[in-house]
Amino acid sequence: MKAKDIKKLAEDLRKNYNTRNPFELAEKYGIRVVVSKMLPIDRKAYTIRSDNYPTIIIINGRYEHKSQLVLCAHELGHALLHSDDINNFAVTSKNAFKNVEYEANLFAVSLLFNESDFNMKVLNMSNYLLKQVLDYNIAVEE
Repeated sequence: MKAKDIKKLAEDLRKNYNTRNPFELAEKYGIRVVVSKMLPIDRKAYTIRSDNYPTIIIINGRYEHKSQLVLCAHELGHALLHSDDINNFAVTSKNAFKNVEYEANLFAVSLLFNESDFNMKVLNMSNYLLKQVLDYNIAVEE
């Protein structure tokens, strides 16, 4: 999927469902989101997809609510954009050249933020910049 199509998908979801909340959008698509404090702190979130089972997004509950929204938006991007049966969308040799992380980051930024929040167009942002925007909004609960 092209970057402009990913951005448009996120914006259309915001408009059509009148929400930026990725938890609500996941529910609309039948994606189960589980928040668990049982994950190690370095395991922020991941998506599980397998044939004949609903897609599940697991979010680390040790992170603040705002952080959980960011993590869920990123994982929702994977769930909606990537059809491989993968049990974690971490960068691997299998997906390193498929831009899956860039696409999920672009989706999350386009869902959660307005382009006017930035000094440049979202489509001109590198994956590094997109990730920095998301990481800036992630913090562990104290």
